[in-house]
Amino acid sequence: MKRKMVSAITLTLLLIGMLTMAFNIQPVKAEGTIYIRADGSIDPPTAPISSVDNITYTFVDNIYDNIMVEKSNIIIDGMAYTLQGVGSGSGFEIHSISNVTIKNTNIRGFYQGIHFSSTSHSAIYGNNLTSNSYDGIYMAGSSDNIVSGNNIIDNGRSGIWLAVSSNNHVHGNNIINNRYYGVYIAEASSNKFYHNNFINNGRNMERYPYGYANIWDNDYPSGGNYWSDYVGVDVKSGPNQDLPGSDGMGDTPYIIDANNRDRYPLMNPYGAPPPPLYALTITTTVGGTTDPAPGTYSYTANQPVHVTAIPSAKYLFDYWELDDVNVGSANPYLVYMDKDHTLKAVFELIPPPLSVSISPLSASILVGQPVTFTSTVSGGYTPYAYQWYLNGAPVSGATSPSWTFTPTTSGIYYVYLKVTDAKGNTAQSDPARITVATVPVGGYSIPIQTHTKTEPIIPYLISIITITAIFIKLKPKTKRKH
Repeated sequence: MKRKMVSAITLTLLLIGMLTMAFNIQPVKAEGTIYIRADGSIDPPTAPISSVDNITYTFVDNIYDNIMVEKSNIIIDGMAYTLQGVGSGSGFEIHSISNVTIKNTNIRGFYQGIHFSSTSHSAIYGNNLTSNSYDGIYMAGSSDNIVSGNNIIDNGRSGIWLAVSSNNHVHGNNIINNRYYGVYIAEASSNKFYHNNFINNGRNMERYPYGYANIWDNDYPSGGNYWSDYVGVDVKSGPNQDLPGSDGMGDTPYIIDANNRDRYPLMNPYGAPPPPLYALTITTTVGGTTDPAPGTYSYTANQPVHVTAIPSAKYLFDYWELDDVNVGSANPYLVYMDKDHTLKAVFELIPPPLSVSISPLSASILVGQPVTFTSTVSGGYTPYAYQWYLNGAPVSGATSPSWTFTPTTSGIYYVYLKVTDAKGNTAQSDPARITVATVPVGGYSIPIQTHTKTEPIIPYLISIITITAIFIKLKPKTKRKH
């Protein structure tokens, strides 16, 4: 699992710390509800809100009660001041109007920070909504609104409660540490959520009843939302998440239900500094390829990347080299992208089958007379291991390509050799038959050589007889004297 939980926690603590400092304000007594009337007037006129054109309304100080907005087509800029409640009501109440923008306000201590009812074409932008006892933003029966760039933190029930509303865009918000829900959707459909950071909420998202479909990403390559409970990884890229290399989005969707899924969940909080990228260069020897294919790819730091070796016909995968070091033959191989890496797949040609023969295959010798066996091995994978056998039993220490047998008793002996190659394949030679005779009493006047060839005697006898006959015939006859 590849997650940047440290980044998420750091972001959370940073945001909470900043907001705590910003909102460390001692409440004072309530000033009473402030109205921005339909005619553009501010009631009471002593409220710390200023407007010169009845279009843009700005805070000039902190306000310690709620504001009721009755006018359309206006902008309310809190100027980073605080709208502080006393635990009830709504910070901003906006009903049955349109084109109202609320921005740059710290809103805290209310039942609901902002309440939209039957409101359209309006915007809630760049506000800090914290420590409201029920919802940061409550929107009912409202459509075509934008909620963007807000920090919605530590609310009692939900960050955003969206009921019977449609076609609203919610993007770029930090929705963090809300007790029950980051977003709750009730009978709302066709709303679009993207680039939001859902971090450590009771449930990042909940809906009731099921079946209503909303949109949870902004397509590719813009992406979806960051979910602190997402458990996917990012080693793929592309609209179908099937291309090699990281793109900052999870390779699998964040599933809410059958009708709701974030197809491109962000791997790191939106707006946070991106983690470093490292390059993985994949190469091969002759005889195969890899998945991902040979090439150079970028991956987010600490991503686990699986690479599979695929041998061609008549080749075998042998081993991996990671940064020029043999790291074994596990396939697929897992690379942790803690720095730039080079991974090579080494293939080798499949050799002929292992075979072995020995010589001689027969001999007749005497007790005490040695006979030396030699071997010829081919095929398989070097180096080879040897073991000689005598009458079916391994001979201790006889583990070389050759072996000399010196019998101590007469009889018939059988000798063979087993060879094992580097990959554990074995081959056995044909057996040699050795006949061992006892030395006759008195011994022999000349030694018997094991390999001496016996010449036939008959041709020699015929030659001697022929020469003798010729000699007798040619001898001159001698006359006897009387």
